[in-house]
Amino acid sequence: MLEEKLENSLYWGVSLVLNLIIFTLLSLYLSVRIEVKNPTKPMEVYLQEMPEIKEVKLASGKGTPNLRQQTGEGIVRKDRHFVSSSPMEVSRNTGDIQVPVGRPKEEPSLLQEIEQRVRGREREIEKEGVRSTDIGNITAVVSPGGIGLSGGGRATVYTPPFPKISSDEPLSPLRVRIWIDPSGVVSRVQIIQKSGSPQVDQKMVEFVRGIRFEAIRENVVQTGVITFRFKGG
Repeated sequence: MLEEKLENSLYWGVSLVLNLIIFTLLSLYLSVRIEVKNPTKPMEVYLQEMPEIKEVKLASGKGTPNLRQQTGEGIVRKDRHFVSSSPMEVSRNTGDIQVPVGRPKEEPSLLQEIEQRVRGREREIEKEGVRSTDIGNITAVVSPGGIGLSGGGRATVYTPPFPKISSDEPLSPLRVRIWIDPSGVVSRVQIIQKSGSPQVDQKMVEFVRGIRFEAIRENVVQTGVITFRFKGG
């Protein structure tokens, strides 16, 4: 019995060792086959020199600048076409517009424009054979009790009823230039300085047109300036 147990133990021990050896060899064989079947492909890297990029400045102006290829540069083939890889030069011979330097000229004021028109009218009157003279400045003070005219070199013979005026804001002095015919009729009224209220300006112009000055024998058209000053009330 003892010999039989020893023999069985020896048999199982030898079998275990052989199985371990066979399993180890089989594992090594399979791992080597997998690595051989799937080898790692090395990465290929290509270095290509890029052409130098130069800045192209365009000339200011409406004209289109002339572009030309620089000499000594190559041509690259792209698909079926040949494309120039060289930077372009800008010709500044044409298309440049000089920008004026300095402060812009100031626009003429309304008063200057009116004075120019008045002088032009005076020249037209002189060509027609009618002389023009100035009666000076007339001051008109407007108050709740009415209006008072003073000054000037020509007396008034009729003053129309003064219109009713109202304004929520204080009114600035109103200045108008008038043209008086020899008969004393105001033929023309021109606003030089506004009061700040268009309604008041329109009523005052209609009032001035109704004023009658004394008649004169000379064939002259007289001009003058009336300044209206408004007092509250």
